[in-house]
Amino acid sequence: MPPQFLFVNKDAASASLTRSSAAEQTSINSHVQRGRRHRRSATSASRAGARARKNAARESAAASSTDPVLADSSPSLPSIKSEPVLEDRGIQTWLPARLSPRAKFAEHKIEEIPESKPPAGKNASKPKTPKSPANKTVEEKAVVLLNSPRALASPQDISQITSTSLDPFGQSVVKLDPHVAKLCRYFCENFHPSVWHAESWASREGSYTYQTTAVEVVRRAMQSEVEMNAMLACMAARIENVDLVPGQGTDKYMGNALKAVRRRFSSAPKQQLLLIVFHLYAADAYRQNYQAAKIHMQAAKALFDSWGGLHYVPDPALKELFIIGDGHMSAVLLEPCSLPCEYDPGPYWAVTPPELQLAPQQDLSRSAPALQRLCLHGYFPEELVQIIQETAECSWVLHHAPLGAPESSKHAARWLQWRHAAVRYRLLALEYPGSSLDAVRVGLLMWILTSMVILGLKRLGGLIAPKLRTIFWSVDEPHGQWEGLGQLKTWVLTIGAMCSMVGSDEERWFVEQLFEIGFVEHIRRFQETNPDFDTMDVLRNFQEKFFYYDAIQRLRLERLARLLSGGLSETPSSASQSSPSDLSRKSRSPA
Repeated sequence: MPPQFLFVNKDAASASLTRSSAAEQTSINSHVQRGRRHRRSATSASRAGARARKNAARESAAASSTDPVLADSSPSLPSIKSEPVLEDRGIQTWLPARLSPRAKFAEHKIEEIPESKPPAGKNASKPKTPKSPANKTVEEKAVVLLNSPRALASPQDISQITSTSLDPFGQSVVKLDPHVAKLCRYFCENFHPSVWHAESWASREGSYTYQTTAVEVVRRAMQSEVEMNAMLACMAARIENVDLVPGQGTDKYMGNALKAVRRRFSSAPKQQLLLIVFHLYAADAYRQNYQAAKIHMQAAKALFDSWGGLHYVPDPALKELFIIGDGHMSAVLLEPCSLPCEYDPGPYWAVTPPELQLAPQQDLSRSAPALQRLCLHGYFPEELVQIIQETAECSWVLHHAPLGAPESSKHAARWLQWRHAAVRYRLLALEYPGSSLDAVRVGLLMWILTSMVILGLKRLGGLIAPKLRTIFWSVDEPHGQWEGLGQLKTWVLTIGAMCSMVGSDEERWFVEQLFEIGFVEHIRRFQETNPDFDTMDVLRNFQEKFFYYDAIQRLRLERLARLLSGGLSETPSSASQSSPSDLSRKSRSPA
């Protein structure tokens, strides 16, 4: 007969990964023996094996009753019955349990223990109490029948191990306690996707180009003490300073990483060392230890030079991490970027294939009409006019990317991430000290960050707002500087108020300025002739004359409307007291 195979499918009801039930074994035996001659010779190997197992069981029982060590250390093993194998004769033969290799090893170790006399003294006269199940020896726990009828505490699927543990086989050189495991998961599930959030935001599946590299980074860190501690320091610093959850152990992990990196600096592979430097750089930047972060950046530049420059770094994901991180820290410091802008994709319609365009080329002169009008009237220098037009293009793509076809949206999001990074790069390179144009430059930068960067409203805007207030204070002859730019000044003040930390001195100062320049009185007069418009409606219409992205700015604009309507003495509600990070979580951000 042709060979046949019987596959037993395991399911959630199976007792373990590898053991079949008695019914399954009987079915297998019946299938493979059907159609064959079955000799039941007394000299057959199976009978001999059965007798040997019986004799071994009797000898083991006898030894356990006479050996004082076994009598003290483990109770007699319970007899566990198997299925009868001679049902056709009406005779039931019970096979004793076969010891597993672990149990045999335990038994061998017990036999090697020399006999000892019962201890003399008080303890010798005390009656022995039966041991609880928790005190069973290794041997008793290991002796389990292949087809035990008892439920076993075994995983039913290998995914139960691998899906709940970053290190299921215990290979990590760093102890993965629950807190370390939480930080590793934070890297994979929060930090890494947020860096390329523009792509996942536009993708219906939430995917992005370097998605698979997150787990690879964690697995590699498990084999390196310095890499793991650097990553943990970075994640702990982000949770403490961005998510505002204290007690993550940043100082401990940072200290461990710095000690280890000094030992490994000359021997570690360059690419591994570069990732370690990035984690240390980002950790210090999150903690606002900018001087230390700049030292890490100098080390990174030395590594870039060893490859021939940033452009030749072999890992594109790591290269993008540095460029994005440098852009964020430079924005907070309002300083030119340390790294070159490698990824300016160029104008959207010029670089996007027709089949991937969200729409045919648009006339963007109606985008931010108040700003465009000032550009036409010569209020701004040429380089700032160019940046305003590029920002208008970014704003159009920002509003239309979620509405396009999947491939078009994904391409647009990737373009947007690097185009607005290039715009910010050029803004930070401009200098207008003592001029109202400097406030315009920073206000435009803050709008781009808060609307197009996931950390913008959560962290970056609140750090830049005090610097914007200082710029307003430093404007020479402010009345002359802002002449003809009253609406623009108002818009920059509203940006400062919405980016400031809720309830901070900066927020209060920006709102006071809006009262002083008569903006609140203007809203009141407009409402007298247009009673259907509330303060929020007036503010929204005003913002749309410049740049406004409702999905991100709406919650802070609502708070600003309450502050302007109720006056500065208003006590913010519990909802308005939420942190900027809470506000940004409630809305969708593209980057």
